[in-house]
Amino acid sequence: MGKYRNWIILGLLVVVCGCSAVPDNHYFTMAYVLLPSKAKVDSSFPDSLRVRQLQMVPAYDTERIVYRYSPYEFQYYTFMLWAAKPQRMLTDLIVRHLQHARIFEDVALEYSERAPDYELYGMVFAIEELDSGDEWFAHLAMSLRMTRFRGEKIVWSYDIDVKKQVYNKEPVYVVKALSELMEAEMQKVAAEIKKFLASREAR
Repeated sequence: MGKYRNWIILGLLVVVCGCSAVPDNHYFTMAYVLLPSKAKVDSSFPDSLRVRQLQMVPAYDTERIVYRYSPYEFQYYTFMLWAAKPQRMLTDLIVRHLQHARIFEDVALEYSERAPDYELYGMVFAIEELDSGDEWFAHLAMSLRMTRFRGEKIVWSYDIDVKKQVYNKEPVYVVKALSELMEAEMQKVAAEIKKFLASREAR
């Protein structure tokens, strides 16, 4: 009986030790600080914009962070996760940036009592870590399109496909680099949308 009890105790120790060795989940989000805007409130165009939640290609439609060594194979971190689905995270960054830029009178995710003048939507093609031999890169690819509200004709578009080398080989630095890429691209997006609205006003 004593021998069996020892085996049971040993089995319990193995289970307990195995459980304690399981790594904790780590949750990440893209973020960047928006500097105080020099634009005045009354300098915005008298238009409103509704931002639809971005669509996502299926391979990236997951809370697990993607990393790749090859263009033909996807791999997913087990314990390195997005705090929110990537499409929602990126959509929120777009809304926040355009609100801060004060190009439009109003920028929102939801419909208000007044129908928006324009709608912005897009597709995310890649948000990932690329491992190329001894080099790591953050890779972000997406497209943005803008139409008149309930219109089918695209009046403005912008495509993004950018990479940034990551020198500290940890996922947190990949997320940091992705955030920096998104910030730089959103500055261009804001400038291009403002240019479009200004050219429309000049007609």
